[in-house]
Amino acid sequence: MKKIGFFGGSFDPIHFGHLNLAIEMLETHQLDEILFCPAFCSPFKLDQPPVASGRDRLEMLKLVLSEIPQFRVSSVEVDRGGPSFTIETLRAMPKAHYFLILTEESAASFSEWKESDEIKKLTTLLVGKRKFPISSTLIRDRLKKKLYSGHLVPAKALYYIDKHKLYSPHYEKN
Repeated sequence: MKKIGFFGGSFDPIHFGHLNLAIEMLETHQLDEILFCPAFCSPFKLDQPPVASGRDRLEMLKLVLSEIPQFRVSSVEVDRGGPSFTIETLRAMPKAHYFLILTEESAASFSEWKESDEIKKLTTLLVGKRKFPISSTLIRDRLKKKLYSGHLVPAKALYYIDKHKLYSPHYEKN
């Protein structure tokens, strides 16, 4: 059975912190692939939904991850809409040995997740430490101020952000 890392999050936008964590998990745990699954909206952030639309976040992921053969993108949560609950997504996925990739911050609040005990039955939890103090909030703030962000965000994502005016006052969700 394939060993698949399941990496959820807003990815608003994807950044090098996400990529470094995913590569570390792929190699350290000898996973066959990593499935990135952007949330339509985190149930913990309903009052602060992602700035970029689900479609824009999916497109950025596809552009950036296309260079890494073991990385795939799932649109299941964006397609479903509403609050994104990991347990619902896992139940909808094809059978495989899933490894749920969590940051230390996510792991600290994991017991608050919907049906967290069931998630543990369906997956193996992998907790990774962020190597760099990168956050999507920091990146969005830098982009709004038109500050250089190439050290934080892959070039393909920055190109997409610029082309579609993401994180600018002129951005309109589609």
